[in-house]
Amino acid sequence: MKSFASCLLGMMIVLSLSAFPVEAEEDNYPEVMIILDASGSMWAKMESVTRIEAARSVLQEIVPSLPGEVKVGLTAYGHRWKGRCDDIEIVIPAGTDNRGILLEKVMNLWPRGKTPIADSVSLVVDELKGRENETSIILVSDGIENCHPAPCALVEELKQTGIKFILHVVGFAVTGEEEKQLSCLARAGGGIYYTAGNAAELLSVFKSMQQELVQKVEYEKAVTSRKKVKSGLGKLRVTFPDPGKERRTLELIRIVRKTDDKTIKTVEWPAPDTIHPLPSGEYQVVLGYANTNFQPPSEIAPVDVTIEGGETTELALGMLIFNVAETLGKIPADSVTLRSSNGKFVLHTPGRGNSAHFFTPKPLPPATYSFEYANEKIKPERAMPASGLKIEPGTETVLTLDSGFQMKKSDQSITGYDIVGGDQETVLQVRRRWDNTYPLWQAFPLGPGTYDVLVYLKGMDEPLAVGGFELRKGEIVDFDAGL
Repeated sequence: MKSFASCLLGMMIVLSLSAFPVEAEEDNYPEVMIILDASGSMWAKMESVTRIEAARSVLQEIVPSLPGEVKVGLTAYGHRWKGRCDDIEIVIPAGTDNRGILLEKVMNLWPRGKTPIADSVSLVVDELKGRENETSIILVSDGIENCHPAPCALVEELKQTGIKFILHVVGFAVTGEEEKQLSCLARAGGGIYYTAGNAAELLSVFKSMQQELVQKVEYEKAVTSRKKVKSGLGKLRVTFPDPGKERRTLELIRIVRKTDDKTIKTVEWPAPDTIHPLPSGEYQVVLGYANTNFQPPSEIAPVDVTIEGGETTELALGMLIFNVAETLGKIPADSVTLRSSNGKFVLHTPGRGNSAHFFTPKPLPPATYSFEYANEKIKPERAMPASGLKIEPGTETVLTLDSGFQMKKSDQSITGYDIVGGDQETVLQVRRRWDNTYPLWQAFPLGPGTYDVLVYLKGMDEPLAVGGFELRKGEIVDFDAGL
């Protein structure tokens, strides 16, 4: 078996190392919580002094001389009542450093009770919830658990919660059977089990531990000092779901510096995941979408981003995918528009005689959008067959256009027609060209609902109410006006 001096020295080296995360900050110095056995058996003598007196003496000498950066907490059990398993007290909480009060409390500990080890560990771990740094718990006990039926199993459950702690156990003048349980606790807590002999050995080891802690604190100061100097460069990461190269529609990303409104970087046909190193500062990201016939891309309102040195800022776009019925694929529109409900983002895609990009996938900033189309012969200026399209970061939203309206050809001189909704609001007005009937007989996307049709005939001042229809999802109504 290892000597207590060499083992505990090794333990303190592990403790000091485990308390230093790789990404060190100024307050990431070692944090230790000591759980001290103050049960009735601590009155037993070790040579000329009792076990509790030995513990008091060592702590009185060592605690004041520890580096000021080391946080020391104290928990005790069995020191207030006899025969009670709930006699547990967090004297000094983890992460604090009330050393004067700690030593005063140690001197006033009066062993008298039982040994509720498992519940003591549980109480301490519960106090560590939400802490970023890992806390090393050192349990010093001269006996085994006599309150909880399965202490090792409880510690294993605590480790599985994800709370950041390591449990090291020091057996203080214990027997072989007691060592078996205490070493089990250390294994369950991810730590190491050690044995102790007498007071002189304990003091010697704590002095060695003190020197090691001094060295580790000085090293941490140097590391922290170096890490205070951060790079002035940060990174912008722009991501969106991959629609496949043959369906790409985001033609460019422009990164604009807000201080002088200067475009400092342009990325053409960006991949679904790109990273852009940038100096710290405020920027705007402008998205440009492809158009037909060699026309410049359509840009929408910029997205504001802040870049900080040494950090990555992510702009995660969502993707709008179109699922359009074949009949509606040749929509008779001069343009289509996606408009966010807050009015900030408006993506206008002109046709110019070519509707190739009307229904291509669109990476968009997160918001709720409507889909609209417009034509000089469609009144009001735009028709809205879909709304409430919620775009979320990194996800695809599908817009299905599978319901619509088509007027059956007539020999009568029809000049146009209106589609009126159940609330008497005109949702679609179609008028023919002066030289032909386009687009009277075309199919138009229309949302499900109940509608009336008003037809305009040449030479008549008032429209004819020719009837109504109910439009269900997935239907294209071929309407016969009976003319």
